[in-house]
Amino acid sequence: MKISLMGLAGMKIRAGDGLQELGYPEMLSTPVFYLAQPGDQIRLIDLQYKFNVATYTPKIEDRWIYTYDYAPEESWTVYRQDLNGDTYRQDHYTFSGCVYFRICLRKMDGTEFEGREDIDHILSFEREKPYLYEMKAWLKNEIERVSKCIMDIQEKGELSFVLLTDTHYTVNGTWDDTSASIQGLHRELGFDGIIHLGDFTDGMTTREVSRHYVEQVFNDLRKCEIPVWAALGNHDTNYFKNNPEPFSLKEQCELYLGRDEPRYTIDFESQRLRFIFLDSFDPNESLRYGYNTACIQWLSEQLKNTPDDWRVIVFSHVAPVRRLQYWATEIRGEEELMAVLHDHSAKIMAFINGHNHADLIDNTEGVPILSILNSKCEAFTEYKSEGFITPNRKIGDTSQEAFDIMLVNTDKRQIRFVRFGAGKDKIVTHGRAEWLI
Repeated sequence: MKISLMGLAGMKIRAGDGLQELGYPEMLSTPVFYLAQPGDQIRLIDLQYKFNVATYTPKIEDRWIYTYDYAPEESWTVYRQDLNGDTYRQDHYTFSGCVYFRICLRKMDGTEFEGREDIDHILSFEREKPYLYEMKAWLKNEIERVSKCIMDIQEKGELSFVLLTDTHYTVNGTWDDTSASIQGLHRELGFDGIIHLGDFTDGMTTREVSRHYVEQVFNDLRKCEIPVWAALGNHDTNYFKNNPEPFSLKEQCELYLGRDEPRYTIDFESQRLRFIFLDSFDPNESLRYGYNTACIQWLSEQLKNTPDDWRVIVFSHVAPVRRLQYWATEIRGEEELMAVLHDHSAKIMAFINGHNHADLIDNTEGVPILSILNSKCEAFTEYKSEGFITPNRKIGDTSQEAFDIMLVNTDKRQIRFVRFGAGKDKIVTHGRAEWLI
């Protein structure tokens, strides 16, 4: 079974740390990490080239989970120090263990790559047998628990959604478990849609690699064959840590939203329910976090045009007020935004956001505001505002995961949140949010 590879001319894999580096026209390397199983092979097709292989163990260091830190190149792997100038070869390379790998190519005559070369015409990665995901026992148990809970409480006519945020896709991370859990729950319950509140990746890789990871997340979610809606997160601009390859707003809309504008509505006519998705970050502004004039005016028009007997849930990546998030001393457009929300509070069931990597409910603004815990397995208590809850997380048990099943009942003006994994259930009813024991 041949697996297609992505190659980038002018890039090398550094022997010292296994990281990539541009500026080497005599090399072509794979910027993406690939997973190999025992018996898989790399076979050279064109003898005008030679290659070497850098391998990385699937070991996860605690610092990526329990401190505010982002792994280089979005990879929770450990480089095996097995690359150097003497390891280039033309004979087949057979993997003896389960590792991640990247490949570096040179021409035998030492000349430069032109940039038009197709790595799949130079060598092939051949998988001995298809990779099959194996569901962990503790995930099966959590799927069973949550499914039973939903079946016990869901009322006729209620809509149900998966709600997740801040997946921050990471090589050797926990995304495979998250997507398998969502698919397993959908088979049991049958959701009406999936809502992602932004930060699909860390936004630290090249545009091509980031697209590859984002599309992988979307492809996994779309296996449920139900709608997937998203809000744009700050990391989704691909700007993080001075990344020289950010996405334009147009590119973000195309990649994450599948539409031309960064804000939009979704209506459920039978339930008289409207979802409103806002954009809340602009890396080109001095005040990056918040809501610009166009967004606030658009929100006002949408709320004015929503019938009085309809209900609205507003989704965003960033919280609407400064005190409910740590990373900014000011939220752009806060007063204007809150004035609009207050004017239409009778219609608004809740304002729901991600970004904070913690759970929070707030009832002091006239509209219930809920911050949702990050899906990525990460639990640092630094950089959190007062009142935020950061549950303990651990790789390999239920706390590794964190997303919600959201049940919406417009007749009761009620939203119930059943947590899958770490954290607590909660409810919004008649304009107030509360934790459930």
